[in-house]
Amino acid sequence: MRYHDLHPADIQALRAEPDLLILDIRDAADYARGCMDGAEPASDAVFRQLMKSRQRERPVLVYCYHGNSSRGICQFIAGFGYTRVYNLVGGWQGWLQHRQAEAPSATPSAALVAWLLAHDFPADRLHARIDNGMSPLMLAALKGERALVEELLALGADPNHVNDDDHHALWFACVHGDPELVSLLIAHGANVDNQNVNGATCAIYTASTGKLDVLKRLVEAGADLSRETTGGYTALDSASTLPVLKYLRGVTVAA
Repeated sequence: MRYHDLHPADIQALRAEPDLLILDIRDAADYARGCMDGAEPASDAVFRQLMKSRQRERPVLVYCYHGNSSRGICQFIAGFGYTRVYNLVGGWQGWLQHRQAEAPSATPSAALVAWLLAHDFPADRLHARIDNGMSPLMLAALKGERALVEELLALGADPNHVNDDDHHALWFACVHGDPELVSLLIAHGANVDNQNVNGATCAIYTASTGKLDVLKRLVEAGADLSRETTGGYTALDSASTLPVLKYLRGVTVAA
């Protein structure tokens, strides 16, 4: 049995079918941060249900991060006798890029234009850089300008672009210390485990600076607390206050 590759631009008709099953095979943390509408996480229970079902003509769409790992799952499901199994080419990242390209074009507000010009950014380039590779989204996050961050994201600013030190907007939101701003960027796909040139993650930084409320948001979003700096220090090793130390010990033991 074979499966079919399907590009994001070609799945509109498939998604309109009421009995379509969409399987997300990424890890639980990434699924929680964002998934395709109607998708459910792949699990042993789902596969057992597919094996028992007699509706072998039911359409099944599978996606992973980049459209590679999902191929094996598609082949596995097709082996049950399903005749309409589809692999999403490009995976979740391809789907996000497609949605961004299809989104209606928008123009920045007068307030955003004024802010961009005041900070030496051109008004028509969302990913322009100033000192040390700082982008508009990074600077807005650093200054805690939540409304501007929301508008920049809506206009298509990439939350995972990094500056010369490999810091992205989420890092700067952590520096500012606004948990809501941190959650906003994570909801828009910011990599919670991005490591800078020294190997430090946002979790390591917030542990080292005692920002417990922000650290909790990162952990709730699935931050990997085992990541280490180039010097071999984890977030737990870097805890600078007793509340942070107690919290990290608690979640580490629970894990």
